[in-house]
Amino acid sequence: QLKLEDYKDRLKKGEALNQDQMEAVEKYDEVVHNLEFAKELQKTFSGLSQDLLKAQKKAQRRESLLKLEAEKKKLRTILQVQYVLQNFTQEHVQKDFKGGMNGAIYLPSKELDYLIRFAKLTCPERNENL
Repeated sequence: QLKLEDYKDRLKKGEALNQDQMEAVEKYDEVVHNLEFAKELQKTFSGLSQDLLKAQKKAQRRESLLKLEAEKKKLRTILQVQYVLQNFTQEHVQKDFKGGMNGAIYLPSKELDYLIRFAKLTCPERNENL
C-alpha cells in the first residue's frame, strides 16, 4: 500500500511512471478496499476462534462436572450397599431376618450366613471414635 501511495504522489507531482506503475495506481482504490475487507475478515475469524475456544472450555467444564457427578453417584451407591451389609453383622438385625420380624423378610440361616460373611469381607470395620 505504501508503494502505491508513493506512485500516486509521484503521479500528482507530474512524474512519468512506467506502464506497470500506472496500472498499479489505477488499482489503488481496489487494493485499499481489498485490504479493508481482509482486515474485517481477519477480525471475524479472530472472533469465531475466540468463541470456539470459549465453547470448548465450557464443554470441558461440563464434562468434568458430569464425571464428578458420576463418581459421586458410584461412591454413594457403594456406601449405601456397605451400610446395608454392615447392618447384617448386628445381632438384632440377624434375629429379625431369621424370624421375619419387624418388617424384615424371612431369610434361611444359610443365606443370612452368606450375607454376614460377605459383609465382613467387603466392609471395613468402622472406627466409631472418628
